[in-house]
Amino acid sequence: MDPRKTDRGPVPQELQASNRLLQALTVAQQEFIQGSDAHSLFDKLLEVLLQVTGSEYGFIGEVLRDPQGQPYVQSYAVTNIAWTDELREYYDRYISKGLEFRNLHSLFGAVLRTGEPVIANSPATDPRRGGLPHGHPAMHAFLGLPFKSGEELVGMVGIANRPGGYDSTVIEFLQPLLATCCGIILGWRSEQRRRQAEELLRQREEELQRHRDHLEEQVQLRTTKLLRTTQELEKRQVQLIHSERMASLGLLASGVAHEINNPLGYITSNLATLTEYVSVFTQLLRLHQELEAALGPDLPAPAAELLARIQALREQEELEYLLGDVDELLHDSRVGAQRVKEIVHNLRAFVREDSGHQQLVDVNKELATTLKIVWNELKYRCEVRCDYGQVPPVLGHPTQLNQVFTNLLLNAAQAIPERGEVRVTTTHEAGEVLVHIADTGHGMTPEVLSKLFTPFFTTRPAGKGTGLGLSISQDIVTRHQGRIEVRSQPGEGSTFTLRLPAVREA
Repeated sequence: MDPRKTDRGPVPQELQASNRLLQALTVAQQEFIQGSDAHSLFDKLLEVLLQVTGSEYGFIGEVLRDPQGQPYVQSYAVTNIAWTDELREYYDRYISKGLEFRNLHSLFGAVLRTGEPVIANSPATDPRRGGLPHGHPAMHAFLGLPFKSGEELVGMVGIANRPGGYDSTVIEFLQPLLATCCGIILGWRSEQRRRQAEELLRQREEELQRHRDHLEEQVQLRTTKLLRTTQELEKRQVQLIHSERMASLGLLASGVAHEINNPLGYITSNLATLTEYVSVFTQLLRLHQELEAALGPDLPAPAAELLARIQALREQEELEYLLGDVDELLHDSRVGAQRVKEIVHNLRAFVREDSGHQQLVDVNKELATTLKIVWNELKYRCEVRCDYGQVPPVLGHPTQLNQVFTNLLLNAAQAIPERGEVRVTTTHEAGEVLVHIADTGHGMTPEVLSKLFTPFFTTRPAGKGTGLGLSISQDIVTRHQGRIEVRSQPGEGSTFTLRLPAVREA
């Protein structure tokens, strides 16, 4: 498409910026779920933030408090601007841990003190200014945006030197990014608590092991009983830790979906209105061409000259091409907005909270929803073929079954070394709903199959998996009065079959 045609109005530019921001937020959520490093993740978000706002430099940081309760910012991402040699050395030394900004008598300090956005389009004369370090680039405009969880100030974003300065429109545009940053930091904090809990669990396991050794010397029977009790406690602890992380991820995804819905609504509405306007302009231009043809050659000189200028402009700007291109652009934009709407709908359905009570579950529908959510993880590794049969509903918790489907689909894709196929089939047999998830991957040996549902057992490299997915999936299916069966041969792929009791017709 001709680049000049994208500059004919503000709507395509706004859509392009919104799409770029939405894509970055989606990638950030995926990388967070996959366990990416927080500094690397926020570096990418900061780069996109500067691009979509046209800012020169900035930072994203978490708000912490010192022993006296005073807030300060510790950066997750900050622009490496050309300071003095001394400051550049300080940047290189501490950037991996995060730079600290503690001066509350400054523009960013005003954000920390008030918890409200700060716009300074004349920083040099702003009474809230705190000065700049020696060698720091000049600041012509500044925008500081806090993000909160309830009343708690979680972090802030600071950007500077946008041509023309900043206003409330920029603040509104960046709300989804603020919500994502807030959710990621809260999720990261939850991850830290999880690691601390795991470390505490490890220490407790070591202590329990010492007690086991001592008790084995005295009474073998009491040792065996204590071992069974300990293993059950460990399993429950792992499930609690996993549930906490899933809850934080659900909160993040649900919040982002809610924030996207608002701008998506008026984007969709504006596209519909714009389509109507363009239709009117198209009809008017068609009538104008008919008028030109009806006027004939015998026109007064001024009118003939004006008509010639109009015809020359129409040919120069390729008016016929433009009219067709505008219709195509509007159609593509409406299709894109509808796809975003469907993604948000599926995301909100996927992370909905369990009511605590079992309900009728359409297995085919939940499988389709799960596939849409994990599709980005599957599409580069395999082709997915679905064959949904006519199956009755099952009684259970949709969110928990979504978790089982997610684990099995991702495992199937990861078992395929390069490119292969995943087949999803549902059938109804003897009062049970069967879900078959088969892959053309490398398969498993009998030794691996015997340990498949053992907590913490994984065939993936260290740091690439927790070994909890199948163990938790089996526990969920068991609580639904079902079971998981596995067939696999080395080099011939694997098939996981879920058997869930169907709801009997009255």
